[in-house]
Amino acid sequence: MRYSAFISYNHNDRRWAGWLHRELERYQIPSALIGRPSPVGPLKRRLPQVFQDREELAASSDLAESVREALSQSANLIVICSTNAAQSRWVNEEVREFCKSGRRDRIQCLIVPERDERGHTSPGDIFPPVLLESSGEPLAADARATGDGKRLAFLKLVAGMIDVRFDDLRQRDHARRQKRLMTLAAAAIAGFVLMSALAAFALLSRAEAVRERDVARQKTITAQRTTEFVKGLFQVSDPSEAKGQSITALEVLDRGARQIEGELNNEPDVKAELVSTLSEVYMGLGSYRRADDLIRRSLALPVRESETRARQLAVLASSQTLQGNYDIAIDLYGRAQAGLEQDGRGGDPSLRSQILIGRAEALAAQERYSGAKRLIAQALAVDRGVEGQGPSVARDLEAAGLTAQFAGELDASRNYYKQALAIRLTQGRLHPKVSEDLNQLGTVAYLQRDPSAAEAYWRQSLGLYEKVLGPTHPELAAPLNNLGRVLVEQRKFTEALPLLSRSANLDLAQRSGTHDDLAFILSNLALAKRGVGDREAADDLFRKAFAAAEAHNSRNRAPILVDLADVRCELGDHRGAMQLLARAEPIMKSTYPDDPWRVAWVENTRGACMLRQGDRANAQQLLKSSAKPILDRWPATSLYGFEVQRRMRAAGLRLTN
Repeated sequence: MRYSAFISYNHNDRRWAGWLHRELERYQIPSALIGRPSPVGPLKRRLPQVFQDREELAASSDLAESVREALSQSANLIVICSTNAAQSRWVNEEVREFCKSGRRDRIQCLIVPERDERGHTSPGDIFPPVLLESSGEPLAADARATGDGKRLAFLKLVAGMIDVRFDDLRQRDHARRQKRLMTLAAAAIAGFVLMSALAAFALLSRAEAVRERDVARQKTITAQRTTEFVKGLFQVSDPSEAKGQSITALEVLDRGARQIEGELNNEPDVKAELVSTLSEVYMGLGSYRRADDLIRRSLALPVRESETRARQLAVLASSQTLQGNYDIAIDLYGRAQAGLEQDGRGGDPSLRSQILIGRAEALAAQERYSGAKRLIAQALAVDRGVEGQGPSVARDLEAAGLTAQFAGELDASRNYYKQALAIRLTQGRLHPKVSEDLNQLGTVAYLQRDPSAAEAYWRQSLGLYEKVLGPTHPELAAPLNNLGRVLVEQRKFTEALPLLSRSANLDLAQRSGTHDDLAFILSNLALAKRGVGDREAADDLFRKAFAAAEAHNSRNRAPILVDLADVRCELGDHRGAMQLLARAEPIMKSTYPDDPWRVAWVENTRGACMLRQGDRANAQQLLKSSAKPILDRWPATSLYGFEVQRRMRAAGLRLTN
């Protein structure tokens, strides 16, 4: 089992759920019991992970897939019993789902105190109905003052979870506490003896201690203010307050952004930290423009802590990367890193690695791969030292995979993404990064000329993206575009068109029209438009795609120029088409030295345009000499293979093996 227990609770009892989760995570199994078989596996010093992170599912008619999966992987179900739980549909459904696995005997109940317990004497007042259906009132640990009390109730729960006698745990817990008191007393005596020597050292270190105290105090204040602010934001999500209206995450964020404008003016560091967090959440929800505006305006705050300013700069840099402004992002990340290291200690390790990875991704987008790889290696060293194989390490591996993909190191890229995906799956299949990693594995498969594997990855990715992020999130643009491209190459233009149109609209809604991603998206949409006969629309889209490619010196420049030339020739602008092809040829040769079919495609398109101008002899020569490299790369039924054959037939040529 992955989890030792699943804590089921009503949101009004979240304080008790949080307490129980913390106590279970830090509880140490007595040494005499270690190695003994139990329902959670052979006992170790600490219990396996406890699942607690789920919220009420107010808009769903069934348990969420992630909750159902967590229940199936939990050795025990702990139900926090109260009048809130007894009336909660979702607590009842979670208990019912757990019982379906035939493990009703692995349900542990914890009765918790409530403000007004008068009149609640029957089991139906505090136990979910499903617990009373077949076996009467269940046994329960009672944390109320009139019951077992908080500590003994906790020990009863643990005893039930690992199948040991309660008295064994209680006696060992008592002995452990006595030993701890003796240890503290001995330490106090030793401390008294050393006090004189330490006093001198304390005087010398007083200034540093005062500074550390002030930093700790500021962080505590920031944490408290953040907690209060977030609780206030989500108060509206209480069903009794919402009055049945649907409240979206973006609406809650907008409310918070408006609220914070007039608050905390006397605590600029706290305000800056809150704004940084809100901006990151906006970006996570795909609202890039609002995130950028919010974090940009927060830089006017007179913050005192260098780490707070570094965090602001890192968030703004991330926003600029999303907008395709890589030079600006690199400079901002550099300023953030310098600020973080201002005190000579390197600052928060998680923020440091975030800055390193952000800068690496911006460098990789500019094809500065060696610098990107060096920064990724530094981030991996930091994160593996802190968390082993956790989410930050997965993020670093994803950055390494993207850099290797851009550099053409496809086997390495695939391996990095598979390692990252394995870590992400431990966070749940519906984690957004699972979708992203599947999308990137599809891209690698496509680049390795395995379109069927690529399409399978992309369809998985798109399905998960839509389930997790909804239909309008800009992250959907990538898998939609990729699927559309595969369909265009198969000449399924009508099927590709809605996918590519949707991809372009999602990207344009949150990004500049010259973002580098749009070079590929708009050129694919142009191919689909041309495929259905709309040459004027294709011409306009190719021009916009080229503007995006040119703004970033993208390797897509030459292919777009060739496609634009082909459309211009079809529209009768023969001279303009020939000029575009002359411009594309040297770029194609330098950008794709190992792809002979691409240079051949320039020649083939030139031959097709000559044929349209009536220069049949020269057209035949170019079409014939350029056909083989293209057909060696593309099947006869594909976009390029089909077009080569059509052009040769139009020129009166026959294909020869």
